[in-house]
Amino acid sequence: MRPTSTSLALLLAGSLLTASVAFATPSDGTRGPGARRLSHRSRSTGFPWDGRLRRGVLLHESAHVRYTTEYRAAGNFWGTWELVQLLERAAYRVSRRLPGAKLSVGELSRERGGRIPGHASHRSGRDADLAFYMLDGRGRPFAPFAFAAFRGNGQGRGVNSGLRFDDARNWELVAKLVADGDARVQYIFVSNALKRRLLREGRRRHASASVLRRAEAVLIQPSGHNRHENHFHLRIYCPPASRPACRDRAPFHPWYPGRRPR
Repeated sequence: MRPTSTSLALLLAGSLLTASVAFATPSDGTRGPGARRLSHRSRSTGFPWDGRLRRGVLLHESAHVRYTTEYRAAGNFWGTWELVQLLERAAYRVSRRLPGAKLSVGELSRERGGRIPGHASHRSGRDADLAFYMLDGRGRPFAPFAFAAFRGNGQGRGVNSGLRFDDARNWELVAKLVADGDARVQYIFVSNALKRRLLREGRRRHASASVLRRAEAVLIQPSGHNRHENHFHLRIYCPPASRPACRDRAPFHPWYPGRRPR
């Protein structure tokens, strides 16, 4: 039977829609086992360096997430719903693909946001400091007391010289963060030397071109003295539900959610 003009139009529209979605988002739908039903009412206001957090969501420790010991007592593990869910999904994916290690999380934000000593940002629930996955001298996953700095060759610095940068797990983490379809990443601050190492690992593991492009764009060594050799600093864009009270500043990557601010 010959297709009608209506069926041809529907087929063409469906093909174009599929193509545009595939181009826009290198999707990864990883969800933890029984992903928590968290309140969607959290709101980020202002900029990350001059903002607040309303109805913040607590990132809990789990089978895949641990608090980095140095930061446990302060309890600054609050974020927007989108950020907390992103971290849980990413930690779960790493542990599912490469079992044996937990994501060690540093500080996010205070329950209601605002200033945290030692941070210029982390005020509006959209920033998270994440320890690197690392290996001990026998090649076993190591759960750090504090962040550990690494050279571009993957060897730990100073007192941590016996540790190794876990290329495989750190790449899996980055790949999930940049491919997530719900929380959109603006930055992952890290040193240039470790960025090169991560991208090399991604190519070695035959990551898709779209994931590699996103990682190339968001992995940034910040200016100034802190090159982020000892942790990732993750920042997500304002969730659409938090706008216009939540404010973003350029760069606006192609995956920016919704209409870009002027």
